[in-house]
Amino acid sequence: MTRLLGLLTTLALVLGTTVVGAPAEARKVPSREQWVKDVNKVMKGSGAALKERLDSVGIDEKLAINLDIDNSTIASYYDGDDAGAIPRVKKYTDLATSRGVALLFNTGRINTQAERTRNQLTAAGYDVAMLCMRKKGETIPHGKQRCRNKFIKKGYTLVANVGNNPTDFQGTGYEKAYRLPNYGGELG
Repeated sequence: MTRLLGLLTTLALVLGTTVVGAPAEARKVPSREQWVKDVNKVMKGSGAALKERLDSVGIDEKLAINLDIDNSTIASYYDGDDAGAIPRVKKYTDLATSRGVALLFNTGRINTQAERTRNQLTAAGYDVAMLCMRKKGETIPHGKQRCRNKFIKKGYTLVANVGNNPTDFQGTGYEKAYRLPNYGGELG
């Protein structure tokens, strides 16, 4: 089986395609170090933008950041089950929480994984104000929008949306988007 996967991977490289289950280097996924640099580029200026937005907060406005989880707040692809916080995103969220901005997590994970997910986020050092997950049978874009609508209905203004997939940004309800690298969907 390993030999067959190796042959398929070699063929995929020659043809310029990818093979599910192939080693990361065969799927053209950059090193963790390069990925962190790419995340840093996307997040550059995010702290300044947040501070500027905080200067214009309305008297009754509850500000929040809408956050995807896998490879957006925790390094699931690179760390697996022991996924830790993504350093630059963690720095951004620490600034946010220190200024009273809530962290609202919005994931494509199925809602039966809620306890495990909350534990992962807490272990990574995130202050989880709310966690909204996809319902069984629900499409990811629909679930993401439903969650944003739920947050807004609870009175939050979503000043930023951090994610790494196109589905994280479909729909409305947020002011600023930070689309982290996903390398053509390879990070999932």
